[in-house]
Amino acid sequence: MLFNSTDPAVWDSALALYPEAFKALAATKSDQSIIALDKWYQTEFPSLLASRSPCFINHEEIVKLVAWKLKRGKYRPALAKMVAEHTDAVVRRTSQEAFDIISSKNDLKAAISKMSELKGVGPATASAILCAGAPDKVPFMADESVDSVPGLGKIAYNLTYYLKFAAKVIDKAEKLKEAGSKVNSPHLVELALWADMMAEKFDLPAPSPSSSSAVAPAAGTNKRKANEPSAVAPPNAQETQDAKENDSTTTNKKARSTRSSSRK
Repeated sequence: MLFNSTDPAVWDSALALYPEAFKALAATKSDQSIIALDKWYQTEFPSLLASRSPCFINHEEIVKLVAWKLKRGKYRPALAKMVAEHTDAVVRRTSQEAFDIISSKNDLKAAISKMSELKGVGPATASAILCAGAPDKVPFMADESVDSVPGLGKIAYNLTYYLKFAAKVIDKAEKLKEAGSKVNSPHLVELALWADMMAEKFDLPAPSPSSSSAVAPAAGTNKRKANEPSAVAPPNAQETQDAKENDSTTTNKKARSTRSSSRK
């Protein structure tokens, strides 16, 4: 399991898989807007947020972010509808307060709680918002990344579970940074975990450690063509999850990837 590795080269190689792992995922989608959305979230949006003082997101951006999250992960259309109902003023004010909490107090619990005051925004969506503006402090709660961290128990989309996940990821980022890894922030740790899990799912070849120098966590930067699965139709209404992420519903964890254990 990648998370148990302490080898910087293994982690750097896992992160280098992100472009191709994302390409393989995108190939299974009938809606290819996911490609532009991921590029926006991974590269363009963080730069925009970094230019703002104080930091905030607006209504258009939160709607776009939720679209990215739903297309990249589980399909919960009710979330998009609820988030879209917020006024721009409310989104700006709430997000500014949440970003201020994380930047000035480094209080992850309070920041996620503040962002989750918006209807339709649970800890996972709140983490995606804050991660874009504070990747050095906040990891995004993607299911595949969560599933790659041992000792968390069953997935629960609530604040307590998210904080357990975040604590482990933040600690791993600090240790990898000390070891000289390029995977030196909570966001990059969860990206590497996601890429490793998806590479296992799509049976992608592992890159050599030297290829990790080409890390660029954004769509459209692939240099190799993966074996692309045929496109599948988007989930139907029966696959819709509960609208609010921070309820007490839990689901069984999937089998964790053991891909990286052979690269230790």
